[in-house]
Amino acid sequence: MKVLTQAVIEELIKATAGSFNVRDIWAELGITHSENKQHLRVILNRLSQAGIIAKTSKDGTYRKIDEKLEPVDWQNADPTKTVKVAFPFSVEALCKVYPKSIIIVAGEKNAGKTAFLYQMIQLNMANHIIDLFNSETGPEQMQERFEPLDIPEPAPFNVYERYDNFADVVDPEHLTVIDYLDLNSEFYLVGAEIDSIFRKLTTGVAVIGLQKPPPTIAYVKGKRVSYSRDLAYGGGTTAKRAIIYISLGDKKMKLVYVKTPSDPKVNPNNMMWSYSFDGGGYFTNIKRYYPSDIQDDD
Repeated sequence: MKVLTQAVIEELIKATAGSFNVRDIWAELGITHSENKQHLRVILNRLSQAGIIAKTSKDGTYRKIDEKLEPVDWQNADPTKTVKVAFPFSVEALCKVYPKSIIIVAGEKNAGKTAFLYQMIQLNMANHIIDLFNSETGPEQMQERFEPLDIPEPAPFNVYERYDNFADVVDPEHLTVIDYLDLNSEFYLVGAEIDSIFRKLTTGVAVIGLQKPPPTIAYVKGKRVSYSRDLAYGGGTTAKRAIIYISLGDKKMKLVYVKTPSDPKVNPNNMMWSYSFDGGGYFTNIKRYYPSDIQDDD
């Protein structure tokens, strides 16, 4: 039996990216004897105490300590250097968008989420390099949905089929549109995926479509009332990185959260608009909407 040394493990860890498990080391070094397996745990514990690696929340899994620091030259930054992004409903008149920004568009089923994202592409395709990552439709339906927007041929943006791990392919400098980010029933992972996309960006902006739960039905004073939720599946974790959080449902568009208003004297948070759909499935009859309390007809 070959004796396992700490020097061998340290060299292996240096060449490792991300986290690793003791089983990964067993396979890499051909460790089969129980004595060496136990000795490996002693070595890993020693390296952990020395601050070279750290344990993760998963048993037997570690990661390298990352002590690299990236200085932020904030004093030479230009606060006027915003990204000119146009929105449906003219949201850009109320909000500033800076480089390295996440914009969330959360919508109930058939509430206009894809229409909002496609119209954003139309409004910005002349001024930005746009990558659309699609998991929502096939090419035939996509062509039908884009047809009312008079997209030139060839289209001045890129379209890719993608279902997960978006951060692996996001260009850090482009305007990225994701229709939509769906992790099936693992809603708790949505926030982590958004965070990974945010970390990938440099000067770019990512507009991410998310699915909202269906409205809640309740009876108030004997009347059937539908309550549309503001946040997508995943709840508050989906809003953590967002500089603008847009919610669509019940033919209402709501600015749930705006990090930097264009005018400090005007607070756009919770502003709402009502809308209808035209024959192509796009927004029409857009009006400011002011919610009112439910009135008793008695």
